Amino acid sequence: MTPPPGADVLGAHGALAAFERTAPHPGLDDVLSALLLGAGVESGLALDPAFPGVRAVRNLALSTESLGLFEEALAFQPNGLPSDDAVHALLAEVSPKVADPRAIPITAGDEILLVLVLAGPPLDPVGFASVVAHAAALLSRQRMADRVRQSEFELKYRVWELESIYDVGLSIARTLDLDSLADEILMKSVSLLNARNGTLVIRDVDGEGVVLVKDFGAPVLPGAAALEIPDQGFRVSRGSERDEILRGSSAQTLLGVPIRLDGKPFGALLVADKENRAGGVEEFNAADERLLKLFGNQAAIAIENARLHREALEKERIEREIELAAAIQQTILPASIPEVKGLVLAGGNRPTRQVGGDYFDVLSLPGDKTAFCVADVSGKGVPAALLVSTVHACLHLLVESHDGCPDLTELVSRVNRHLVRFSSTRKFVTLFLALFDPATGEIVYVNAGHNPGLHVTGGETRLLPSGGLPIGMLPNVKHQASRIETKSGDLVVLYSDGITEAQSVTDEEFGMDRLMAIVEEGRGSTPEAITAEIFRAVAEFTAGTPQYDDQTVLVARVT
Repeated sequence: MTPPPGADVLGAHGALAAFERTAPHPGLDDVLSALLLGAGVESGLALDPAFPGVRAVRNLALSTESLGLFEEALAFQPNGLPSDDAVHALLAEVSPKVADPRAIPITAGDEILLVLVLAGPPLDPVGFASVVAHAAALLSRQRMADRVRQSEFELKYRVWELESIYDVGLSIARTLDLDSLADEILMKSVSLLNARNGTLVIRDVDGEGVVLVKDFGAPVLPGAAALEIPDQGFRVSRGSERDEILRGSSAQTLLGVPIRLDGKPFGALLVADKENRAGGVEEFNAADERLLKLFGNQAAIAIENARLHREALEKERIEREIELAAAIQQTILPASIPEVKGLVLAGGNRPTRQVGGDYFDVLSLPGDKTAFCVADVSGKGVPAALLVSTVHACLHLLVESHDGCPDLTELVSRVNRHLVRFSSTRKFVTLFLALFDPATGEIVYVNAGHNPGLHVTGGETRLLPSGGLPIGMLPNVKHQASRIETKSGDLVVLYSDGITEAQSVTDEEFGMDRLMAIVEEGRGSTPEAITAEIFRAVAEFTAGTPQYDDQTVLVARVT
């Protein structure tokens, strides 16, 4: 069968074959020319439905507005093909004489590669069908090649992204100073994104107070607005809808990502005004947002490492200070008990930490008199140890300034006034201070809110109760002095509440009864043996259970 005049099917196939040999990616105009040649039609239109605006027109003076409306109508069709009404409406603009236009899909599988609109029907429908099939195969190979190239580009871009993130991650991970690290993060982020400016906000671990705000270039947000950066990511331009906080920025385009630690945001990283090759500003895209998020994850790890390093240095500094405080406290507590007339003494201290709040001392005074005491500062650790040193200094200065005959009530009052004046309002001290005169065997003591001392004489154990409030609480507290007569063999035992309140694994307290039983059973033993037995019994009773109060014992035997 001879094709009608005007339809050159073989010529169309030849043109398409030539494109395959010489131009693996022919333009849309070339494909349209071959299709019109095979159809025997002079006027037509070809559109790529996947890319609005990509079109070829031959011998049709169509306005840009009409073509845009036609593409919009095409997009709303469920099968991707234009309706007859849409085709007629488009070509009626050119010539109302076009009575039989045709819209022909060029497909590969279920994908429409091209929509061809002819001003009239093809002159040789069978031959034209082969040209359409040839064009479809050509376009399909072209589309596949484009996808392969795009996939290769995306793969190379992802590899570049990962390499870049890895390199900058290694770079910032070496920086452990938080301030220097913030500068490094900002410099790397604006470099990765070709941005002109950047801002980094690092909050504390709980996400409350602000630790650091850094800017690279001009501040992205003015004043304190940087402190209110939303924790969720955002990508905005000057013409898009902005959050109220972001409206104050002079930047044309903004990109921000949260910095998260264990899924919880504790900061934000912003970059602004992405530069293009022409020196202008373009919008950030989804790839930029993904890249900044990846870098934000690296930055979070580096910031946490720097924070942990700083905390480790601070912990090391505190430990050194505690070691120094412990060494100082060891010089305050008596390394050995002095030999004094009329008494044999032994004592010991077991702090729950490196430094404690318990204190005991023995002072030899003129006239063969001896002062001895046990004190317990409220609280634990370094603050309590500092107050112990204050009590120690006060007692030594005041006792030794009285030429061996101090008035204990006045002495305790003076120490009390000093502590009220110079110590924290939340700190106080319980104190048991005693003065022994070997000439009379008399002990005068003041118990300022301390545990009752024990006086073992003959077969009887007596309590030496408190006679006033602890010192360091109120300025004008009056304390009562008491006197006991002693004879050879008597015991006086002083201790802190860490002994009687020591707890077992079942939360039972060691208690006064156990302490009194140990003292009474050891009344014939040396003070050193009694002290050791008390500590041994407490340790056995607590059976390794952590204790939260210091333990002190001082035992005196009258000779």
